[in-house]
Amino acid sequence: MSNKYSFFKNCFSKIFKKNNKELNARNAIEEIIEEDEPEPIQSIDNDEKEMIGNVLDLRDIQVQDIMIPKVSIISVSVTTKIEIVINKFVENKINTLLVYQNNDDNIIGVLYLKDIAACLQINLNNKNINYNQKQFNINLFIREVLFIPPTMKTLDLLFQMKQTGNKIAVVIDEYGCVAGLVSFMDLMEEIVGDIKDATEIKKQKTKIVVSNDGSILTDGQSTFYEIEKYGNLKIVPNDDFNDTIGGMITSMIGRIPVKGELIAFPQQSLEFEVVDADIRRIKCIRIRKVN
Repeated sequence: MSNKYSFFKNCFSKIFKKNNKELNARNAIEEIIEEDEPEPIQSIDNDEKEMIGNVLDLRDIQVQDIMIPKVSIISVSVTTKIEIVINKFVENKINTLLVYQNNDDNIIGVLYLKDIAACLQINLNNKNINYNQKQFNINLFIREVLFIPPTMKTLDLLFQMKQTGNKIAVVIDEYGCVAGLVSFMDLMEEIVGDIKDATEIKKQKTKIVVSNDGSILTDGQSTFYEIEKYGNLKIVPNDDFNDTIGGMITSMIGRIPVKGELIAFPQQSLEFEVVDADIRRIKCIRIRKVN
């Protein structure tokens, strides 16, 4: 076990020792393999091999493939009151909040729950929060975020996060608008697999479900990457402006479909059944392969 750990530690330490301009990840790993052959390689189990392979795959994956789409981003205005900020954290069970000024495309930073909690002197026994609204200035807690294009490679982002210490990156499209969000945890999940608690696992299982008949039941906000990863179905969007399956379907027909409606997608031999929808968006879709 110690040999395995030493190899894996050596691998990642060498990858981050030099930036990608001097030595890219693939060369770093190949160099380590050549140096350590043959015994350490034989001691690596399948999980470790898969993790190393996942690192190499990051070179081919763009951030737009794994980002959280804008519609799912939770943010607050820089003028938001402290009680509303706290409620956002608690209600959504998150530990970070993006902060914007004037509109949600003008992101100025991120709030971390741990910073707010330390300031507000949380009394865990009585579950009371003591604070002075006049003394609370949200600007004091805002941390920097990275701003990146959708086409940036995830491995490049991993290096940039390592170099800057920033763990949150906001994806900006060609028009300067927010397209999505990628966190350091998202990148780690690409390497080691999904890091979720029991609640998240249950939520994911209900978000994308493969039925016995081969059809896929999915949330309307599921990304194409998620559908391919969890539903084993690759869907190529019909244009570059849609990040989610619901967005693509709405774009295809020029309106929000109604519950029970069937939409054909003959270009990829697929049929979409709208299982649930309201006047604003598609909530649930069943995807079927057709001949």
